[in-house]
This record gives sequence, C-alpha cells and structure tokens, in this order.
Amino acid sequence: MKQLVLYHNCCPLMNCKARILFFPWLLCFFLLMISPSRSDTDTLAQGQELKDGDNLFSASGLFKLGFFKPGHANTSYLGIWYNANNEKAVWVANRDTPIFGNSGTLRVDDHGNLKLSYSQGDSIVLYSVQAASNTSAVLLDTGNFVLRELNPDGSIKQELWQSFDSPSDTLLPKMKLGINKKSGLSWSLTSWISDEVPALGSFTLGMDPNGRNQMAIWWRGNIYWNSGPWENSLVKMFDKFSDYRFSYISNENETYFTYAVSKDITIFPRLTLNEKGEMLVFLPDSTFPQVSCSTSAPTLRAGCVEQKLPKCRSPRDKFVSKMGLMSAYGFTFGKSDNLSLSDCRVLCLKNCSCVAYASTNDDGTGCEIWSKDSSFTEQNRKELRSIFIIDTKSECLCKNLVDMVDNCVWRG
Repeated sequence: MKQLVLYHNCCPLMNCKARILFFPWLLCFFLLMISPSRSDTDTLAQGQELKDGDNLFSASGLFKLGFFKPGHANTSYLGIWYNANNEKAVWVANRDTPIFGNSGTLRVDDHGNLKLSYSQGDSIVLYSVQAASNTSAVLLDTGNFVLRELNPDGSIKQELWQSFDSPSDTLLPKMKLGINKKSGLSWSLTSWISDEVPALGSFTLGMDPNGRNQMAIWWRGNIYWNSGPWENSLVKMFDKFSDYRFSYISNENETYFTYAVSKDITIFPRLTLNEKGEMLVFLPDSTFPQVSCSTSAPTLRAGCVEQKLPKCRSPRDKFVSKMGLMSAYGFTFGKSDNLSLSDCRVLCLKNCSCVAYASTNDDGTGCEIWSKDSSFTEQNRKELRSIFIIDTKSECLCKNLVDMVDNCVWRG
C-alpha cells in the first residue's frame, strides 16, 4: 500500500519540523552565495587583498584587473585588460618581476601602501605612503587604476598614485605621452620584449625630449624614427583615424600628446607599440589594427624603422622563416643582453657573415646567429624551432632592414 503524505503550506506534515530547522541553514548558504566578493567590485579597500583568480571590474564592466599568465610559462603578472575581448593586457604592474605560480596577492595594507606580495620574494611596492593613511584603490571606467587617500567621511581627499602615470605598451583614451615639466615625470610606451613576455622590450614611444613638438621612437636608447612637427606631419598621419580625436597640448606645466574617442565607438580603442616597433591603432570595423609611422608610408607593416642596408647586403636579400635545424651551434648571446627577435635580426644583418638567426627561447626572446660555415636542414617537426634563413636569390626588392623580413615588394 502506498503511503499518503499530507502537505500543509508546502511542507509534508511528518517532516515539517525537520524542514523548519533546515531552512535557516539553507537561507544562510544562499546569502553567502550571492554576497559580494572581490570579483563584484571596482574597489580594493584598506586591509583587503586581491588574490590570484580574483578580479576587480570597473563600474560599467569595461575593464578588468587581475593576475594573468601570458604564453605557456608558469609565471604571472598583475594587469588590466578590456573585459569583453579578453585580449592582451593594456597595462602590467610587474613587467620585469614575474611571480612564479599562483601566489600573487595585491593588497592595500594597514598603513595605506599599495603592494604586490608573493610566496618566494620581497613585496613589490607600487606606492608607499609617507605616513599611515586611510587609502583605497579603484579601477575606473577609463582603465586607470588609482590609489586615493580618503577623508574620515569616506570622501576623496587626494589621488596618490595612478597606473596612467606608468604606461606599459598601450595608450588608452585620455592617457598622455609627454613630459610633466614640474615633476619631471615622463609618460612613454615601452614594447613587450616578445608577444608572450611583458618585460621591457627594445622600443620606446614618447615625445621628443629635445623640445620639438613631435613624437619619437627609440630603439635601445637611440632615436631611429620621429613623426615630424605636430602642425604638419602628425596631423596628417592621424587624419585617417576619424574615430580618434588626437590632440597636442603644451603649456608651462606639461607637454603631451593624447587622444579621445566618440562615445558611440563600438571597438576597444587603443594605440599599442608592439614588440616589432610597430605603432598599432585599432579601428572600428577592422579585423586587424592599422599601422601608422609616417605620412609617406602610413600602412607600413613592419615597424617604423627607416635604415639603410649594410654594404654587404643586397636589396634582393630576404629572411625566410623555416622549421628545421642548423648543422652546427651558432653564437648565442647572453641572457643578460635581454634581446628581442627584432634585436637578433639587426645583429645578424650587421654581421656580414651571418646567414641565419633565431630566438633561443620558446617565448620569442634570446638570440642565436649562425655564420656561413653552417647549413640548414628543413624539417617540419613540432619540437624544432623557427629559424630565419637568408635568401639571396629572391625576386624581392627591399629598401631597408625591416623589409628584409617579410615586407618586400615582389615583382609580378
């Protein structure tokens, strides 16, 4: 015979007492599940910490701050990126001090200092207060991460530090490239050393320090490209980017270059200096970013460099990337040289006996070059690396060092 169970107010009469006792526990569990965590806020208050795996989101959800691991290495960095497209970080806090594993923690300590802590090393201090203060850090909808000192009532007393004053390789709208004449602070972009490693790379983009109202790019400390004066070259160079409104500001306090975008823009606007020395501008309705370096070659795809070939190199020479191995060991530059693939290419080009070059690490860093005594064997196996081999018999006309990689004009 089947048991008949009577219900009263949705509770079986025979189990009602047990369910009444269970309900408060269920309610507490539900409230804990929906209670705010560090992943639901834009602010890190004093005494709070953000662990690896947690995130801050700007008020509208446009930007996200947290730890990330680029490439395949087990090292992490604190960064900011556009939340929706989850692409490369637009700002990195610890570029030259990666954190091993998942031990990274960002905190505003009891004194008001903003710092990164991890298990196997000293803390990385982003900002240290002169005296104990009531501070909090907030991620704004501009992508700026700001440490603020607060009044006793919680209102803002002053801004102590901001990520916009320490750019990485990307210029967001309202950021500045230039110089603060009073504090001596310089705003500039420095490329990643490779597409997978945020460490300081070979190229720097900023305002010309010689007082000219123009932008310049440095390669290892030497100026190799400049834009020309704002009134002429720069205005023409950026005219085609109609969704970007570029400005040049100069007064007694500061001189800088900046830009803004219209509110209805549907992309994630940014200007990036990549590891090849290319200045990339991301445009609406375009799958790939546009490269802009000069008025004469606004779509130059292989960087902004304009250099003459060494006498030992022919305009028909071209480097071709192939999978394989060399017959002998080449010359390997030391780790302390901190070389990118672009550096390696130039070192090979300037050495007239060099016939090939390659990165020494899987992440695209390091440099090994080979002389004419070595030969190359092509083998398409995953465990082999990509080696750039000189091709002196191509039908390619190259005008400069950069063209020799993959941007030559082929004869039809």
